[in-house]
Amino acid sequence: MSAQTATRSDSPAPESSVLARAKPRAHPLLYFAGGAYALLVALTIHFHEPWADEAQSWLLGRDASLADLWGRLLHYEGTPGLWQTLLHALIWLGLPYSAYNFVSGILGLAAVYLLLRYAPLPLFIRILLPFTFYLCYQYAVVARSYALAAPLLFAIATVYPQARSKPGLTTVLLGLLAGVSVHGFLISACIWVTLYSPWAVQWDRLQASQRWKLAIAGLAYWLTLGFFMVCAWPAKDVAFAEHRGLGNLHYFPGVAETTFAGAFTGYWLVSLAVIALSLPFLWRGGGWLVFLLASGALCLFGTIVYSQAWHLGTLFLAWLFAIWISAYKTRVTAPTIVALTVAIGFQCYWTARAVQYDWSQAYSGSLAAAQYLRQSPEPGLSRGGLYAIGYSATALQPYFSANIYSDFHDGARPAYWDWSKQNTANDPSALFASSRRDQVLVGYTEIGAQKRWCDLLELLGYQATRHFGGDTFWQTGVFEHESFDLYRKVSNPEASSSVNMGDPAHAAQLLNGFYSIEAGKWRWTAKNFSVLLKAPAGSERNGAELVLKIYLPDAQLHRLGAMTLSADAGGKVLPARTFTGAGEHTYSAAIPAEALRPGLVLVNFQFDKAADKLGNGDQRELSVVVTAVGLNPAR
Repeated sequence: MSAQTATRSDSPAPESSVLARAKPRAHPLLYFAGGAYALLVALTIHFHEPWADEAQSWLLGRDASLADLWGRLLHYEGTPGLWQTLLHALIWLGLPYSAYNFVSGILGLAAVYLLLRYAPLPLFIRILLPFTFYLCYQYAVVARSYALAAPLLFAIATVYPQARSKPGLTTVLLGLLAGVSVHGFLISACIWVTLYSPWAVQWDRLQASQRWKLAIAGLAYWLTLGFFMVCAWPAKDVAFAEHRGLGNLHYFPGVAETTFAGAFTGYWLVSLAVIALSLPFLWRGGGWLVFLLASGALCLFGTIVYSQAWHLGTLFLAWLFAIWISAYKTRVTAPTIVALTVAIGFQCYWTARAVQYDWSQAYSGSLAAAQYLRQSPEPGLSRGGLYAIGYSATALQPYFSANIYSDFHDGARPAYWDWSKQNTANDPSALFASSRRDQVLVGYTEIGAQKRWCDLLELLGYQATRHFGGDTFWQTGVFEHESFDLYRKVSNPEASSSVNMGDPAHAAQLLNGFYSIEAGKWRWTAKNFSVLLKAPAGSERNGAELVLKIYLPDAQLHRLGAMTLSADAGGKVLPARTFTGAGEHTYSAAIPAEALRPGLVLVNFQFDKAADKLGNGDQRELSVVVTAVGLNPAR
């Protein structure tokens, strides 16, 4: 190769020639692939039951004003609100919930159109990529904000060669991508840095008109990002991802391993091999930097803040974007084709498994539960009230025109889940205190939660009358339950006056703040804890004595100093007591008769301090050890 040839090949290609390579020739198989994709997605949507996360976005779009959404609610959702705003507009135009998932399906089809029409990739790769798991199922059939990510990313990739001459269009697309989710926000920022930072170095060589365009576009972009950050920054009382912080950094290797595994092949070593095969191509084509930045940003966010399986596909989309823009500058290499083929093979298998499951099994029990409540001769929407437990219960709400639960927003119209700490829908003590619970609907994702609520409700005299099963699916198997049990009150409450912490039979009476049994006889508690106790015979006339037996370890006393315990029973405030020495202690207080007349009494305890972040991996908030609590007849 001559020096002249080498110089010519290393210099940036003219925009016209780049655009010519950006438009691969059409082929009849591309139309077939697009049609097959549309048919498969549409059929799967027909069988799919939306789950709680899908319902939550719909309810925010339906029941919240845009001012309330952007000014308050996004602080509790932890995400920019482009998706909810889109739904708000579509619902205003008359979109029914039955057509909801077709919104994400149409967005998936838009992404596939851009991929088939413009991606500078080999024909068979373009034909197969639409059927990968994230493009065909997770971000197309499942209606989440991530459905916007692929079409926006592919649109940015399509106009990428024109980014310098059309900064306005590029800025709009990057701004929209940042509004999709935190993950879209991070990828958008990585693309902007990769795209425009080289031009900042060449600032003096740009024409004045180009400088103005780039400066205005850059200012608009970062103001948009700043606006999204202000709107989505977590509120102080948010009850979501509460353990976020730099203290989680030691989890980074594990989060990175999970992220790369889930994004590509399911196996982190195989996924790293796939990426390694594509790296030389990404290096020559320039896409390596955006992929490196996006990988680091996504893994870091997943470590410090929050990581969930649904997020992992954004890294796969970032990799496809990096390959796409690299193909503008250099021919796609054989190792890169092998890497794409391997990833496609794994993910097409995932798609087949997910589609097969969704066609034959309930993704969520919400539809069946909603149909039952509508058609039942004694519907849960009765004067006695339908009390709902668990975030999963949100999945039923869109099937009704307004909130159907007595405990969501105190029975008022908004039906979306409240992610603030003021929400008591998962608080057993709130269930006990409620007078509007003729029926109780328990939504759960784990069998342990189902058993916990079943035990408590049976204690209160309820019996399960209906079960509505469902399971969310992820890649090759069930991820978690999305099931519901409906309970009706059939008898008087039954409980014990005395609770031994080592007896599992009494666990249902421990409502909040108690941890698992240790050494077969005691439990640690959090700073606040509560218990449900039966009033002893005659206490409705004479009152009773509350007795709490605790053990204060020397290490805890040394760490926290003197600890003060306050309590209330049946709404009556009891005397506080301060403990200054380690060892066994007994707290006792007289409870007046009027607080015991309902027959069951809720007792709340609160210490003024507790220890957390002990540095040994224990994330619990710990106050004292409790061995027993009970009500004795008045002396």
